[in-house]
Amino acid sequence: MDRRRFLTTTIAAPLLALASRAPLSAAEPGGEIRGALRRLTEDGRGDNRATFMPDGKTVLFASKRSGRSQIWAVDRDGDQPRQIHQSAGNDHGRVAPNADGSRLCLSSDRSGQSLVYVLDLASGRATPISDPAYWSFGPSWSSRDLIAFFSRKGGNVINVWTASPDGTRPRQITNQPGESRQPWWSPDGATLAFSANRGTGTFDVWLAEADGSNMRTITHGGSFEQPFWSPSGEQIAVSAKIEKPHRRIYVVNADGSDLAPLNQPANVENVHPAWSPDGRSIVFTSGTEADGALYIVDLI
Repeated sequence: MDRRRFLTTTIAAPLLALASRAPLSAAEPGGEIRGALRRLTEDGRGDNRATFMPDGKTVLFASKRSGRSQIWAVDRDGDQPRQIHQSAGNDHGRVAPNADGSRLCLSSDRSGQSLVYVLDLASGRATPISDPAYWSFGPSWSSRDLIAFFSRKGGNVINVWTASPDGTRPRQITNQPGESRQPWWSPDGATLAFSANRGTGTFDVWLAEADGSNMRTITHGGSFEQPFWSPSGEQIAVSAKIEKPHRRIYVVNADGSDLAPLNQPANVENVHPAWSPDGRSIVFTSGTEADGALYIVDLI
């Protein structure tokens, strides 16, 4: 997009352009992605790691408001917070629904070890799908019905794995030194975005095909984590620390170009961004897991 033309348009025009995922550049004046910022949940309840249900009306998240971490939901406008599943352990981490929202994949330590489970919402039955001998966390459910997660299995510190929703066909996707974690599927289910540090303290966002081939990095000049694809597949939201003391939410093109910060609370950690299915909102955690809250930016 020509920057001069952008700055001379009305307020409505850039917002409509943003909805179609036209990138803004953070390197230029006024490059912040604007939108109506609002708090979705109250501070201090341990609400974190939100995602949307496929219909875009409901936000799923982990919360400690009942004493231990459990899975909760709230309407997109912040109304009707409710616990949607109860377990004897901690159900924690990002929750990811399947295509029709009838099942969720989540992390839980209910067996004494953090494993990845598939939860059938109708019956309430949760079935482990990761190797019970190894800590596993942070699943993502693809449109091609494949679940990705990260695990201590496979050498290195942490590796990205995939498996079918019934736990069959486990496959190690990454085999890099250090940590490879926080995988998230592209909308077409063909590509994984994940963060990896290759044995250093600095993370970058990497992309790979579903079988682990064509692995490449798209970020540099900071520490980038928790990638989440836009519904168009053209952009990725990330949490990153770039020359500032706190992590902030950014949006970057899938080729690594046009990094731009989101409108968000200042001087606090902002992490775990997630796009709404219609591409019009991004929800994230602001503050520490203990005293933070969920915030949402409505881009239109």
